[in-house]
Amino acid sequence: MSDQDLQPYVVVERRGSNIVAFIAGALMGAGVALLLAPKSGRETQADLRDGARRFSEGAGEKLTDLRDTLEDRYGRTREGLGERVGAIRENVRDRQRKAEEAIKAGKDAARQARSDLEARVAESKAAYRAALVGGPSPDVDGVDGEEEADIAPAAEEDEEGDREPPE
Repeated sequence: MSDQDLQPYVVVERRGSNIVAFIAGALMGAGVALLLAPKSGRETQADLRDGARRFSEGAGEKLTDLRDTLEDRYGRTREGLGERVGAIRENVRDRQRKAEEAIKAGKDAARQARSDLEARVAESKAAYRAALVGGPSPDVDGVDGEEEADIAPAAEEDEEGDREPPE
């Protein structure tokens, strides 16, 4: 084996448009056909004019059809996108409304939980103070923090931080 056989090689594929080659071949064929045609020059010119006129009319019709088709598709696409955008906007508004309702419900629940907790703390304080005094537990429904101070005197702390009932 030679060194050249061991060398890598690159294959380049050209992907050109075959339509150009087809059109060039068609034009060359048409030119040869004109040269070899058994008609006279005037007849050939008339045929060429008729062919060009028919081609022009056909191309114009196809171009008009293509334009109409594109306008129709553009209109339908635009309408479809408008509908989709409207649906998305409505969906966003709906989700915003639901989120606002959920936030409001959460705030209300937090307020309720806080008031319940404050009531339980008040009940617990009243029960603790009543136990320090040594009497029975008072009914603490509706007792707030200021009234609790009137129920029982506060306990005093000793040196170690333990509470002892007042004497």
